[in-house]
Amino acid sequence: MSDIDDRLLALVDSVVDCDEQRLPLLTLREARAAVELLQLLGSGSGEGAYTARHLAGNLARRIPTDG
Repeated sequence: MSDIDDRLLALVDSVVDCDEQRLPLLTLREARAAVELLQLLGSGSGEGAYTARHLAGNLARRIPTDG
């Protein structure tokens, strides 16, 4: 894992550990679009790819499933 992955993961994971009230995402469409974009970024092997995959998984688990 690269240094940027380490820094980004620390930032992402610190949000999960935080007890502050969080505002919901504006729309399910935006959340789904963000997951798709992160998956695309994570499909490569460049800096930040591992974190993009990690964050995409975190977001995807929070999106309600249809029906």
